[in-house]
Amino acid sequence: MFHNPPLDQIDPEDLWTAKQAAEFFQITPETIRIWVHRGYLTDVDVVGNGPKLYYRPALADAEYKTWLNGADRPLRGGRKRDLDRKRQARDNATAVRRAA
Repeated sequence: MFHNPPLDQIDPEDLWTAKQAAEFFQITPETIRIWVHRGYLTDVDVVGNGPKLYYRPALADAEYKTWLNGADRPLRGGRKRDLDRKRQARDNATAVRRAA
C-alpha cells in the first residue's frame, strides 16, 4: 500500500474525489471503495465533513496493484486483457511516484 504523506506536504491538486479518480482511470467510484476495503488505498484525513479525498500517487499505485493481481482476467469479472492499458497503468504509477 502506498502511504499518504502528511496533509501539509500534499499539493491540493493531488487530492481527488472518488468520482474524479474514477473518471481518470476509467473505472467506477465503487472500484475506489473496493480498493479501500482491500487495503490498497486509504483516504487522506482532511478537516471537515467534505467528501473523502484520495492522494493521486496512491490511486495510481492502487490501480497498478489491481492489474498485478489479475484485474485483467475476464474469469474474475475484471476488464478484458489490454496490455497497452496495463503498461499505461504501470507508467502512470511510475511517473506519479517520480513527480511526488
